[in-house]
Amino acid sequence: MTQVNPSGPTPPPPAPESSQLSAHFGGPTLLFAAYLFFYSWLHLFYYFKTFGIPLVSLDISLYFYLAFAWTAVKQFGAWIPLILGGGAILYVALNGGWSSDHRLFRHFLHKALFALFLVLGLWATSVMAEYLGTFQAQQVRDGGVLHPIRLHFEEKQAKNFPTELSTATISKDGGIKEAVLLIETDETYYVLIQKVLMKTDKQPQRYDSFGTVYQVPKNQVIYVEMDVPNMPRVTRTLFLDEFL
Repeated sequence: MTQVNPSGPTPPPPAPESSQLSAHFGGPTLLFAAYLFFYSWLHLFYYFKTFGIPLVSLDISLYFYLAFAWTAVKQFGAWIPLILGGGAILYVALNGGWSSDHRLFRHFLHKALFALFLVLGLWATSVMAEYLGTFQAQQVRDGGVLHPIRLHFEEKQAKNFPTELSTATISKDGGIKEAVLLIETDETYYVLIQKVLMKTDKQPQRYDSFGTVYQVPKNQVIYVEMDVPNMPRVTRTLFLDEFL
């Protein structure tokens, strides 16, 4: 004998919750990776745009995008765990509310809030990437970020390139023109040359605002020299060694 519910149709039973960890964190992980790749692409786009280099001309691998993005995001310091934690909690709350709510209006509201969360996340990511990409390029122009580089050519090719690519030169106002490597692709060196006004009693060391970027084919370079500055030695002690 079948019982009939006079109050209306019986709502469908809730879907069984999966016990697999990937079912809970697979979606947020993929979303985070997508945002990280989107951020890294925009960051590098605005960074190289400052130097007049189109990003589409660079053969950059996918793993470089993600590695560069993470190192760039770390510039936020202690804010990173707060931002990521808050975003993860909001994602789980909206996603859980969307999937568990069977009332029409609240279900629509959860879907709308979730879509708004994704759109605002994209907008915030683009704003952050533009700001930090341009800021990092300004740090390179201010000096002290990239190390000087010297490209050595064959004798017949050396006359086709400025002297500053091979050795630093001194200008009339006491400045030194030096070259730094912006990026290296499979076939090309992208080198920035700008003038450094050395530190004196009247002025601190600073970099001229004007610079020139050269694209140097690798097949015309014999070898490359790059200065490695002295750095304090870092010693690490294992945690267990403190108790032995």
